[in-house]
Amino acid sequence: MPVHLKVTTVLAFLATGSFQSVLASSNGLTQPAISNCLTQFFNAFLTHTRDYISLPTTPQALQDSMRQFYNVAQFLSVIGVVNCTHVALRPPRADEASYRNRKVFHSMNMQVVCNAQGEILDVCARYPGSTHDAYIVQHCGLHRRATQGHFNGAWCLGYRGYPQRVWLMTPIVHPHTAAEEEYNRCHRATRSIIERTFGQLKNCFRCLDHSGGQLLYRPEKVAQIFVACCMLHSLAVRKHQPLPDPPQQQLQQPPDGDDDDFTPQHRAEHSASQEGFNARHRLIQTHFL
Repeated sequence: MPVHLKVTTVLAFLATGSFQSVLASSNGLTQPAISNCLTQFFNAFLTHTRDYISLPTTPQALQDSMRQFYNVAQFLSVIGVVNCTHVALRPPRADEASYRNRKVFHSMNMQVVCNAQGEILDVCARYPGSTHDAYIVQHCGLHRRATQGHFNGAWCLGYRGYPQRVWLMTPIVHPHTAAEEEYNRCHRATRSIIERTFGQLKNCFRCLDHSGGQLLYRPEKVAQIFVACCMLHSLAVRKHQPLPDPPQQQLQQPPDGDDDDFTPQHRAEHSASQEGFNARHRLIQTHFL
């Protein structure tokens, strides 16, 4: 099969989520040929993941990211916004329960970090749908890099289901002062970028959208599909390709005060650090008063 046909076939699959048999029929190919095409594409493309998905590392890149985020809603020292999104799949029979998420469908819970332009900087795509966001953020490469000082005093923003850390700023659940209210307002406005990014990602790559059904692949393949879509999304952002905004109802940002997945058990599991609370307090006192 010519390379250009392999690439266009894979792009058609990612864009539509069609069954392999449907793609085969529309392209005059066999289902095994489509399967081989997908495998070859992902195996080759994913070797270049770091060329498309990478956090800023140099002082200049960190400064550029912080400046771009500050221009969104005047929130200081932000290098990324983090959240998770669910991608539906047919679960492995031997481990079906762990893939059933709180919305009662089977999925993988994918963590993503993006910059102010919506370019994806980091992906963690290995946890089943029942895994809470707070667990993922504490057991991923992002956490290790942050705690090793790679952010140079900067931070990411996350919703209230995440633990407050020195490197991860979360909203104040019950703000009592005007400064805390302003902090939450700027936090929410900045954090909305990740929800818009998820909406654009699933709007463009319908294979990821639950409304189109579930991916009939093992979890490892679903992870490959998701990362490949993130790489293509970042490429589109870099090349200034138009990405239509999703319908408003497709945005998934949880309200700061009403996250129905934030239970006392989760609170105990990811109890925030005092250093994190102190860092947030200093930020509010120095910038939001």
